[in-house]
Amino acid sequence: MKKAFALLLVIGVAFNSSVQAQKKGDDKYTHYFKDVEEAIESKAVVVELTNGISRKDFLKFKAKYTNNTSDFLLVDPSKTNITLGAVTVNPSEKSFILDPNDKKSKTIDIKDGADFMVESFEVAPEGFAIIPTDGTPVKMPEFKLPASTNNIEAGNFEINLKRVKQETKETWATFTIKYTGKDYAIIDPSRISVKTEKGEQYANEFRKSKMILLENGDKKNVDAVFHIPAKVVDMQFAKLFVQWGECMTETKAEPFELGESATFELDEALTAEKNK
Repeated sequence: MKKAFALLLVIGVAFNSSVQAQKKGDDKYTHYFKDVEEAIESKAVVVELTNGISRKDFLKFKAKYTNNTSDFLLVDPSKTNITLGAVTVNPSEKSFILDPNDKKSKTIDIKDGADFMVESFEVAPEGFAIIPTDGTPVKMPEFKLPASTNNIEAGNFEINLKRVKQETKETWATFTIKYTGKDYAIIDPSRISVKTEKGEQYANEFRKSKMILLENGDKKNVDAVFHIPAKVVDMQFAKLFVQWGECMTETKAEPFELGESATFELDEALTAEKNK
């Protein structure tokens, strides 16, 4: 009986401590905020703000970014201004790239710089730049197959033949493309083609090809698949010449500002419910 009473006493104390830990003003008391109803929008990007919560020592919310363009979009959440009364803070989030017409959600988490137990807070997203896909094309010399050399260079680009397979009706080659410039490079594998000795040209048929963004020092493997009817040429024994066209372009980031903000308001009913 004494043991049972002692156990109940321990449980009661633990339960009471749990309840007390969630009283308003305590370190574990949590504020829950209403989702921002209207997204922050521009022609280039849409930012949706949801799931805001805070305690004394942290604040976080979810930001969903949608790229409205056919270009790449650079997003730097650390430039976002978060205002709590008279104090403005910035998160320590890493920048990232949004592919054309893509979307991505990020949790913005702040743990320093303010007392985050507030009734509302304002969010002003900044740190955006468009990286145009229609940059300056780089003229790259043709690549001969079978290869007499594995490397070619032009401008700020280096191309290395990683592997190749030449068969009668199909040639499959994988190239590593490296960018050594200071800006950005756009790689579009669909622009690669192959030419026969008689000058007939055939496009890259690798179906998974899509545009690739490279920064300084980045490199990426690119596949090229060519099909030429055997009556035209037997690719297993033929000399072929890979044409790069406008596969590689160099481009610069173009920063822009949203100049808009939105406010998270305390959800009193949800906060009371969650802190019971």
